[in-house]
Amino acid sequence: AVVSTQSTGGPGYACMNDVTVIQTSQGFGKYLLEVQEAAAKENGVAIGFDARHNSARFAQLAAVAMIRLGIPVHLFSDFTPTPLLAYSVRKYKTAAGIMITASHNPKSDNGYKVFWSNGAQIIPPHDSNIARHILENLDIHSDAWNVELLSTTKLRTDPYDDIIENYYKDLENYVVGDKNSLASSKLKLTYTPMHGVGQKFMKKSFGVFGLNPFISVEEQCEADPEFPTVEFPNPEEGKSALDLAMKTADANGSDVIIANDPDADRLACAERTSSGSWSVFNGNELGAILGTVAYENFKSTHPDFPNEKLYMVASTVSSKFLKSMARKKGFLFEDCLTGFKWMANYALRKMEEGYTCLFAYEESIGYMYGTNVMDKDGISAGPVLGTYASKLYDKGSTLASYLDSLYTEYGYHISNDSYYLCYDPPTILTLFRALREPSYPESCGKYKIVGIRDVTTGYDSSFEDKKSVLPTDPSCQMLTFVFENGCVGTLRTSGTEPKIKYYTEIISPPGIHLSRETLAEQLLDLKNTLIETFLQPSKHGLKPKAV
Repeated sequence: AVVSTQSTGGPGYACMNDVTVIQTSQGFGKYLLEVQEAAAKENGVAIGFDARHNSARFAQLAAVAMIRLGIPVHLFSDFTPTPLLAYSVRKYKTAAGIMITASHNPKSDNGYKVFWSNGAQIIPPHDSNIARHILENLDIHSDAWNVELLSTTKLRTDPYDDIIENYYKDLENYVVGDKNSLASSKLKLTYTPMHGVGQKFMKKSFGVFGLNPFISVEEQCEADPEFPTVEFPNPEEGKSALDLAMKTADANGSDVIIANDPDADRLACAERTSSGSWSVFNGNELGAILGTVAYENFKSTHPDFPNEKLYMVASTVSSKFLKSMARKKGFLFEDCLTGFKWMANYALRKMEEGYTCLFAYEESIGYMYGTNVMDKDGISAGPVLGTYASKLYDKGSTLASYLDSLYTEYGYHISNDSYYLCYDPPTILTLFRALREPSYPESCGKYKIVGIRDVTTGYDSSFEDKKSVLPTDPSCQMLTFVFENGCVGTLRTSGTEPKIKYYTEIISPPGIHLSRETLAEQLLDLKNTLIETFLQPSKHGLKPKAV
């Protein structure tokens, strides 16, 4: 097993199984005792798991490994959303957290996600140091499989009820206005947990915000590791993953759908259009809506709080909408490397400097609303979005209309993102090497390139010293191209899936009278040129995202 990533279950050291989970936990525990022994022995480690095959067992084996090292464990007794595990790390001031989950990956996968004592996912040097300690502690004692120890030892506690109580108590801080007024809302909301853990947790979140109960997608509301109704249990896939939710909404006169992925850290949303069809918001569109809501809600309760002490964060491949908004409103905005491990750790550093983080997001439908949880949290973002949608509908508006009003104020920010599948790592290396050697390209088809950033090597042409301000990450292939027409395109590999992702965006400042359709057409042409010129799917045997 590789710390913080997923691996298909099965025998052998390249897969996630009893042996690799025990070895990973032994090494991780030894590292904790080396770098923060007092916290590890006093406050222990929080351990949670999702509803996938073997998740509960892997969590138990990880707990036994920690206990055998004298480290107390707060082991959840039932499956839980990833954000509640992240929350528990900060609540109990534990030395670390372990979440057994493969998030939205296929059913054959599972994963071992690590959080540090600050409640955020680990970043260097902890990742490589943990990996080294794992390799130094591969021998397994026969007692390592003795999960019966968990029912007799004093070093194991069950945080399940306490964490749920405190999580929702803190969630009440994000309720703005009279929540009782929502009882008369005309909007019917449909919800699906995508066969994951979210159903009862989202139900409780709706109650905290005063929202009417949502309409459940009955075929998907129970946790089921087989994910029988979807090919990929990932709401980011769009309509193909939300078919049943749309049918349920149609049958019940519901106009808005919200969905979590199986571990409930991501949030998707679809809305019925005026023609009766369904439109799925992409991650950037939801990021624009939720970011604006975060700002408006905070200022409504803190009208005199100085904007220069507020900030928002987004991954560098996400839309620059929040940057445009920050420029106009006077708060701070920062780009970070892709992944909440980078955004959350940056947010924590700014909090230590006296700033208030309102919102962070990545285009892959991950949203951190506030700082109760220093990671993406679909269980809190869901009712925030549902509340605002209800208020819009009661005024005769829609989420799509609200998004258009934001584009009118801050300028259109149109993105077109997707991916290709590539199961051959050497092909990926060859593809990206060709974009660097013998030199970076000066154009992409008819589109002239005026700037290049290469996070893999640390190069950035926009600075005099040609060094990127973003951390260099040799483990990930990532190239960003800035074009003369103002468009931006990025190619990067996924850290957890066999994907080459592409991200493109075109921005039209306020007052520039180009229609959304015209901008989308311009971006589509650039995207297609980027794919055919740089990715060359036919040549490299890349498979497009299934429609």
